[in-house]
Amino acid sequence: MNKKSAALISIMAILGVSLFIYLDINSDKQRIELDATKEEVLKEIKDSKEYTEKTIQLAEGNDQDIGYFHPEHAEHEGKEDPKKDAIKYFIAGLLSNNTDIFLSSFYVESISQDLFKSKNPDKDAVTKEIMDKISRNGTLKEILYKVNKGFLNTDSNTISLTIKYDDQKEATVNFDLLTLSDSHHEDEIGTYVITTSAWDIIKQIEASLQ
Repeated sequence: MNKKSAALISIMAILGVSLFIYLDINSDKQRIELDATKEEVLKEIKDSKEYTEKTIQLAEGNDQDIGYFHPEHAEHEGKEDPKKDAIKYFIAGLLSNNTDIFLSSFYVESISQDLFKSKNPDKDAVTKEIMDKISRNGTLKEILYKVNKGFLNTDSNTISLTIKYDDQKEATVNFDLLTLSDSHHEDEIGTYVITTSAWDIIKQIEASLQ
């Protein structure tokens, strides 16, 4: 075998391995439909608000029939991955420019620490600053979602997002999640929230874009 053939085989082998690694890394990624996600979250919030209002009316002696709808059951019914809920609220907050929705996707202690790292006393303005840096001033184009594997190849509580922007740039960000269990419903799936610092998310994005 001459040197030219050997070099060609080496190049083909490298390309093959690179392709395998690329496909393996991206095989479990799910594309999140941005507009549909925003509308889904906004509807969930609207339905929850209406349910709360009707429950209050019933508690006050109103005879209005509110049926048997239970938001906790409906929330997880048919859900493929409850971990994605935190990411959906994170995305919906960014897309709708709604600080309340965005903040609700985070663990309270984590996001509170983030807000008070800024000297700006207007914490709503600080939240909007964080959101603008993550969305790069509202230029989100596409987001891919993946649950990272942990011990024995089981799903971990770390989520990987590939965030693509209108200018064709993209960033990969890792989120750590925490599940908040309801002590009154131990058999039900808890609510997941993001514990990763919002400022750390921004650092990951900026590092990826360099």
